[in-house]
Amino acid sequence: MTSDRLTGHKEAARRFIEEDRQGDRVAEYGELCTPDYVEHDPAMPRETVDLAGARETYRAVAEAFGLRHSVESMVAEGDLVGIRFTVRGRHTGEFQGIPPTGRTFESTGHTTLRFRDGKIAESWFNWDFEGMKEQLTPTPA
Repeated sequence: MTSDRLTGHKEAARRFIEEDRQGDRVAEYGELCTPDYVEHDPAMPRETVDLAGARETYRAVAEAFGLRHSVESMVAEGDLVGIRFTVRGRHTGEFQGIPPTGRTFESTGHTTLRFRDGKIAESWFNWDFEGMKEQLTPTPA
């Protein structure tokens, strides 16, 4: 694999994670992912979803939290890109039965993206969802 191909994968991965276009990953899914894309995220209501499910899941999370992801580091080898990221947000909408708190959070995570023909075919997310929920919970007086 050429370094140009790895560079292209890393650029697409950064664009995907950091919601470059108007802070909207929903639009990015269609451009950056294969039609048979599969996403795995144990923090979500359905751990494994297809492209349509990933878009809907991300839309619900983004609407509830106004997310912003930042890539902290990235490595690429073969058809894989590994990313360490930070996600920040403010809880402004209901999510998984948690009413909006107005609180902000910052959490870290990792994802691995598998590329096929220059597009993301599969992803595995692992991030500190429990830590995020803890930050949204008011501390006892």
